[in-house]
Amino acid sequence: MILTEILSQAADALSSYLPDFLLSNIVVLPIAIPLLMGALTILFRRHPKFQKILDLSVSLLILCLSAVFWLLAMNGPIAYDVGEFGKYGIILVGDTLSATMVLLTSFISTCVLIYSYDYIEDVSLNKSYHTLFNLMIAGINGIFLTGDLFNLFVFFEIMFLSSTALIMSNEKVSVTKLTNKLEGTYKYLLLGMLGSSFMLVAIVTTYATVGSLNMADIALKIRMIAADGPLPWTLYASALLFIIVFGNKAALFPLHFWLPDVHPTAPTPISAMLSGILIKVGIYGIMRIMFFIYAPASGYFLPVLMICALLTMAVGAVGAIGQKDLKRILAYSSVSQIGFILFGLAVGTPEALAAAVLYLVCHALAKSMLFLTAGGVIHGTGTRDIRKMGGLIRTMPVFAFCFLLGAMSIAGFPPLGGFTAKMALFQAGLSDGAYLPVLIAILCAVGTLFYMFRTWMAVFWGEPAGSSDPDGAAPEGEGSRGHRPSVQIVLPLLILCAAAVILGIFTEPLAQAADLVASGLADPEQYISTVLGVVPR
Repeated sequence: MILTEILSQAADALSSYLPDFLLSNIVVLPIAIPLLMGALTILFRRHPKFQKILDLSVSLLILCLSAVFWLLAMNGPIAYDVGEFGKYGIILVGDTLSATMVLLTSFISTCVLIYSYDYIEDVSLNKSYHTLFNLMIAGINGIFLTGDLFNLFVFFEIMFLSSTALIMSNEKVSVTKLTNKLEGTYKYLLLGMLGSSFMLVAIVTTYATVGSLNMADIALKIRMIAADGPLPWTLYASALLFIIVFGNKAALFPLHFWLPDVHPTAPTPISAMLSGILIKVGIYGIMRIMFFIYAPASGYFLPVLMICALLTMAVGAVGAIGQKDLKRILAYSSVSQIGFILFGLAVGTPEALAAAVLYLVCHALAKSMLFLTAGGVIHGTGTRDIRKMGGLIRTMPVFAFCFLLGAMSIAGFPPLGGFTAKMALFQAGLSDGAYLPVLIAILCAVGTLFYMFRTWMAVFWGEPAGSSDPDGAAPEGEGSRGHRPSVQIVLPLLILCAAAVILGIFTEPLAQAADLVASGLADPEQYISTVLGVVPR
């Protein structure tokens, strides 16, 4: 492929110009730098301006490093043995999938961070927000890059606890609204703690069965066991527990009910991270479990995953149609769109995996933009009720344009990337003979088209409603009515809009990159040989 040659040449050029220290530690930097920044930003809480400049500068640095890392990883997996403790220590691995997720996380988190500077209250921003945000990024990148199961649990906990605290940040609300916020956070916390417990049980069971925590070593041993006969029931149980844990994080039906309650109560920048990145952590985990670590057992779970994917699509679409709260509409929309990604995973062919990766990237960018746009609208109107909006295209034309662009991408309108990704998913399903699931997915896509454009019409078209919340207060710390959008709020929206348009224009290179990710996932031989060549066995 032409893209492969271009990436190979770019990687060779980078290798010749970049210092050896940077190249040899490129895998660990997306984790180490945010961890360091988490400590530094709390030390500079009395110097808010310097704190913001430092955090933004480092965020841009991580974005650049992630781009370099992506170029290098697309030419082959990169293994990094932390502390040289072999399969009993920390192993970090950058392959096509993990490098893509790290780059996507760095891009969206940078946009969200800029947006936060005007959106989050100064007290919360200066004292805890920067620290918690960096810890969350470190945890997310750690999940994507770790090569052993125990440290997957460690990074999962870092991400989970920091994101829980961020959901509660930016708080100046009435007692009633605080109760709603606590209820949503409690659901998120309780399900996360149960998920952590299930993950530990799955890790212990896997270790007791195969005697290793290294993902590559486990994958190789499970394949060897499967070649000699049936797998032990403990491995099926472990795989099922992992799928439940990551299915909960991905808001897979019937584990989706926490998402619509958390989104409306979380600050908008955190809502953008939740829908844009955190639920994609669940998708990433399911990919690793089903197609890499426990691949020989995946045939038993794919039919069940298909049923759950279709139900997730339908429940999310029906839920979004019935909502009047702007952020709840977008939250249910995220549930529905996750169903499309899981549909590609359930089909299970390399073409379907590539389409799922393509749609994952497009959805992450579009949904982050939609949540940030919704936050600006809520800032300006003082309400989340779409019945109390209307006619905002006159006073908020930039927000109207950004929301329309995001809605078009989510609904699958050409020439945006969402259209190409959905068509690729449907084509992969038809090629595999999944005619009824494809028909259900098309009906859910029509539902997406209906509720997204109905929402845009209610918010931006027609005559202004001219009313806000009865008590005149903005909901859940979302700012006050009449707040004029600043450069910090508008700039990230325009950047995400540009990214969505570019993905639609340059569809072919993006599709080829998704093919590389899917081929690396479906054929992990290079991943396994790279890791076991670095790790003492």
